[in-house]
Amino acid sequence: MFIETFFEKIKSALQTQACLLCEQKPGSASQFCGRCHEKLGIRPATPVIETPYCLGHAATTLNPMVKRLLYGHKFHNRKEHIGHLAGMLIQYWEALPPYYGFTSVHPENVLVMPIPPHEGNVSLIDQFASRFARHFGYDYRHDALAWMREVRPQHRIHDKQGRFSNIGQSLHLKSGIISGYERVIIVDDITTTGATLLEASRAFHNEVGNMSRQNDLSCLAVTKVPLGEQFRSGETEEEPDIRLKR
Repeated sequence: MFIETFFEKIKSALQTQACLLCEQKPGSASQFCGRCHEKLGIRPATPVIETPYCLGHAATTLNPMVKRLLYGHKFHNRKEHIGHLAGMLIQYWEALPPYYGFTSVHPENVLVMPIPPHEGNVSLIDQFASRFARHFGYDYRHDALAWMREVRPQHRIHDKQGRFSNIGQSLHLKSGIISGYERVIIVDDITTTGATLLEASRAFHNEVGNMSRQNDLSCLAVTKVPLGEQFRSGETEEEPDIRLKR
């Protein structure tokens, strides 16, 4: 018994990974240590949007550290932030209560898809959404959703109704792509009013018809941004090293 316990402790120690953000203290969960978890504002695993067709989640609350990571990637092509963004989604999702149904489903029966980029743009969401999917062993399709028409950038619209009007009837889910899957997760970088995620859920609903359960579809964003607090490319200053100092 002693020998078995000893080797289990060694195995556990070898499997411990450094925190993704500060790179020093081992993570209390799989991605970030307790201090960085708090600094990032990772939310309790509860939806921020609940409708008959979609549960919408946001991994973090908006704060300076999340802004620096997300907008550094979004506007300044800071590829080293991709792992941090995926880590926030992973740490949030790992805390999801069992009654949401994902732990009871084989990973190969879960499909992850990102909100697509607009024509001519590179998908930045794909870069961290695919890492999120790989961590859990979920299937991943970057091309499942597509735009049917041009829309204005949502961050330029500062009223809720205007956002819903702008994005309405704009997304299409490719036919047959979700056949055989029990759960679908749609990933975005930011949710404010939930308009984009709800438009994606409308496209999903049009493809599958009547769903048996609300949690057949879940939407997951990196952060929830209060309306009116959207940032643009020139409003963030990137630091050469964002690691927390001890």
